[in-house]
Amino acid sequence: MTVKKSQRFSTLAELAKTKEQAAAVALGTCNRVHAENIKKLESLKQYREEYLKRLNLHGQQGMDVSAMQTYQGFIEGLEQAIRDQQIQIIESQQQCEQSKKIWQHVHMKTEVMNTTVDRYKKQEQYDEDHREQKEVDDRPHRKSTQQSG
Repeated sequence: MTVKKSQRFSTLAELAKTKEQAAAVALGTCNRVHAENIKKLESLKQYREEYLKRLNLHGQQGMDVSAMQTYQGFIEGLEQAIRDQQIQIIESQQQCEQSKKIWQHVHMKTEVMNTTVDRYKKQEQYDEDHREQKEVDDRPHRKSTQQSG
């Protein structure tokens, strides 16, 4: 028994679907990490604002130089963390864009494979129907040929 083209391509279509699902999972993970990076940046900014308010409040009440330097040093550290986090967000955004392109490419391949399988199935069904119809049409002719001979 020969393997039909649709069956051979179905195997390839399943493989493409598996790759597409893996790419979708990777894209989802990437988007989740990106969202977490944004959330972390917002937390850092909020934390910095709280410390700036505290510094301002303590500065108005009078603060010794060493405490002021400690606050300023901590705020500078937060600002560096914010800059680092902004870089992290840019990088995760780029990774998400790349991951999305990969998923789109693999998705397109899956769609092409599915379309090809459908086309082969339709052609095979048409060929089968045509063959059966020909057999039905040939039966009366064969009987009359056999009876006359």
